[in-house]
Amino acid sequence: MNKPTYNVVFSKDNISKDLNEVWKEEVESVFASHGLTCRMIKDECKMILETGNTEDEDIIKRARRALCVLACGLSTQWVKPILLGQIYCDAIKIEKPDEMSEEEFSSNYDDFIDKFEKLYELQSKWYCFVLFFEECITVLATSFQATSAVRSLVRESLFGTIPFQDNVELLIRCIENYDQEEKNLTNNLELFCSLLAGVTE
Repeated sequence: MNKPTYNVVFSKDNISKDLNEVWKEEVESVFASHGLTCRMIKDECKMILETGNTEDEDIIKRARRALCVLACGLSTQWVKPILLGQIYCDAIKIEKPDEMSEEEFSSNYDDFIDKFEKLYELQSKWYCFVLFFEECITVLATSFQATSAVRSLVRESLFGTIPFQDNVELLIRCIENYDQEEKNLTNNLELFCSLLAGVTE
């Protein structure tokens, strides 16, 4: 029985310049330690994940997200923490609703980003790093709660009808209440900050 294979496409303009050189040591070997095979076909601009005998759906999901992070241009230093579950990651597909014009959706998307980054400063509040692209939003965070909150905001306030302010204030309260009990927002914060430092260098 054939095991699932997943493809992640990328642009040569986006990926890290040294990705091809460090691929075997810093990507293939990490995937192999989890029973996964991963290849990069540079000429075809795609990365191929083969699950082999791995039946752990969580590992497979993390591996797919790790490849999405590489396709966004981030370094291979993110791969191992994502596969180990130390850093949480989500990739949210962006598609214009049929009933909305390109101009209206573009304006809504720009407004969403402005509120997320500047008005509410959610990246610092939720310990997350968000990359906004035309077709995808990639989220990296110290907690599952943060990635889930960003997905909720996108689904309900960018694509849905719940005003951003109403939704974000509810999510902020939920995360703060959860963190008071579990103290998990700052898990691996030092690791997260060191990885972010590499992005801004």
